Amino acid sequence: DIKDDLLFEKNPSQLLNVFLVLQQHPELNELSGRALRAIWHARDRINATFRRDLENKKIFLQILQQPHGIVHALRRMTMLNILPRYLPVFRRVVGQMQHDLFHVYTVDQHTLAVIRNLRRFTMPEHAQEYPLATKLMAALENHWLLYVAALFHDIAKGRGGDHSELGAKDVDEFSKLNHLPPEDHAIIKWLVKSHLIMSHTAQKLDLSDPRVIEDFAKKVTNKENLISLYLFTVADIRATSPHVWNQWKAILLKNLFKYTLNYLEQDKLSHED
Repeated sequence: DIKDDLLFEKNPSQLLNVFLVLQQHPELNELSGRALRAIWHARDRINATFRRDLENKKIFLQILQQPHGIVHALRRMTMLNILPRYLPVFRRVVGQMQHDLFHVYTVDQHTLAVIRNLRRFTMPEHAQEYPLATKLMAALENHWLLYVAALFHDIAKGRGGDHSELGAKDVDEFSKLNHLPPEDHAIIKWLVKSHLIMSHTAQKLDLSDPRVIEDFAKKVTNKENLISLYLFTVADIRATSPHVWNQWKAILLKNLFKYTLNYLEQDKLSHED
């Protein structure tokens, strides 16, 4: 709850901090009606000046880096129009339908489902369902970079042109605004640009052909990219529809991952003419 109805008007940074506090205190499971109304009425305080504020940028990144409650926080922030205001490019995909044979969710709901799936790879209770993904995620140092990539992977849908390329440009702006280290920016941007190549290769090409594995390995270039892309691809496909994922796709992706990992570990890329 809040003690002052004008809290968010007087201190706009609390519009983000309130969600961080909820994450840091799992014993709190909801906001009061009074707090919800105050957040809603103060949402227009999130503007260009708010986004440039160092404290606000720090809080937003902290929300993505918390060990618990990330999906719940982002869902609340979307419902209260906080996330779309903090990320204006995200506002364009809120409620946007996807007219294809696979997606049954709007772009914003699909995006949050991808993050939910990625989070499940970190949870022991889901380890039996995702054994390989759980093992790989545990070895990955910065999980939160995958969540940022998920926020941007479909953010340019509906604009015309290649949404992966356009989304990568949005990542450039986000990384610059938030002063992300070059290596973090690079992996996020690469994932957004390349988030479809693993599903395409696994489902449409012959994985028994060494040239297919070689070409894919050249696109991936290193083990970290491969692990990140495998985790992202599984989470992405499973977030399109309750009926799209099946054992056939799971095996294809797992095989492509193992074949490519073997290729990279033999360091064949460095021995090419």
